[in-house]
Amino acid sequence: MTRSTGWKAGALDPYEGGKAAVAEAARNIACAGALPIGITDCLNFGNPEKPEVFFQFREACRGVADACRAFETPVTGGNVSFYNESPTGAVDPTPVVGMVGLLEPVSARVGSHWVEPGDAIVILGATRGELGGSAYWAELLDFVGGQPPAVDLAAERGLQRLLVAAAKAGLIRSAHDCAEGGLAVALAEAAIGGPYATRSLGAALDLRGYAEAVALEQLLYGEDGARAVVSCAPESVKALTRLAAEHGVPVFAAGTVGAPNGRLELEVPGPRLSWDTIALRRIYYDAIPRRMAHAEQDR
Repeated sequence: MTRSTGWKAGALDPYEGGKAAVAEAARNIACAGALPIGITDCLNFGNPEKPEVFFQFREACRGVADACRAFETPVTGGNVSFYNESPTGAVDPTPVVGMVGLLEPVSARVGSHWVEPGDAIVILGATRGELGGSAYWAELLDFVGGQPPAVDLAAERGLQRLLVAAAKAGLIRSAHDCAEGGLAVALAEAAIGGPYATRSLGAALDLRGYAEAVALEQLLYGEDGARAVVSCAPESVKALTRLAAEHGVPVFAAGTVGAPNGRLELEVPGPRLSWDTIALRRIYYDAIPRRMAHAEQDR
């Protein structure tokens, strides 16, 4: 089971926010090799007696419904929370989706982190470089605004079906969806490993021939949907490419998984980008203790 929220997109476009919450949850399920089969939701809004809030609620529901029809994932239950307001105003519209999938057989399960040095790294899906409502703008520019990426339900469904078929065929060893933070964050998370992993894995990727029409910031941090980063044995790349063509999903062979505790290196237009994966792992997993320690020091 997985959970996702479309709060940023919902704040900017409630309809796209509703679709985005369902699409990301379904993408996460499919990345594990499972077929999305149903959802529950929690819809959080302000005072519905205000016309603008009721409009947000209606549009978010419409987005959730359209996505569920496209993915054939019925809503089995859920709840609505209204009147979430303070003297400063209402909460941002926040559709939260919990989704369950069917993994058949269980042995087809796929993890989200790279597994073997020497494996090929492949990007599935197209990057347009959408930065509206992105973590990049919010965290670095302190700006939540712009038009969020439109959710292409047909492309999302094609990617889901591809990931499930590839997992059943044993073609992929890992799959990580691209969502908050974009491609760069997905690559970093795939490299650092899970919370109980004993190592990270470096990688070398050449992105100079991928999404050439977009700027570097858009390439790395755009939050377009219907994308995933997968790894596979080198001899499986051709079969994966053929399967992707059958599902109408673009494929880009981006690079190779590197040595344990190695560096994540990206060839992009301009200077090469390089990060120490051990440092990335420490930054990621120590985030909560680090912030709690700072809070204690400030008391």
